[in-house]
Amino acid sequence: MTPQETVDRIARLAKPRIESLLRLQSVEHIHDPLPGDLQSTTTHKGQTIVYDRMKEALQPYKDLERFNTEERVMSRIIDLGLLPIVTALMQAIRAKRYLVTRNITRKSTDKGVQAHIEGIGVRISLYFDARTGDTIVAWHSLHGVA
Repeated sequence: MTPQETVDRIARLAKPRIESLLRLQSVEHIHDPLPGDLQSTTTHKGQTIVYDRMKEALQPYKDLERFNTEERVMSRIIDLGLLPIVTALMQAIRAKRYLVTRNITRKSTDKGVQAHIEGIGVRISLYFDARTGDTIVAWHSLHGVA
């Protein structure tokens, strides 16, 4: 499996998991699929909302290929990567009405291959760190609240 196929698979498997963890009942979730950066803005119902929060979680793996079954990918990669992202989102939406998420713009300094969890605004990157010899799975979330 190529690195791009691997990260696409992780993103596809992570979507139902993050939706079940978030359970957004008290806030309205607005997702802007256009790429953006920190401090970009969007307007919803006449209110300008700033994407002022970014969360990152990094997971190093010596041998990512050992997680070949869906169950192991879920428990060893997805659950561990989503936990800090979901925690940050849940803390941000406390007593708020809107959660806005946006896909993150790819920069020339970004490493490896990337995929976004569709409709959520979480980017997953997969790259090799030559210094440590690890494959890194990086999770990024760009969001704002109002």
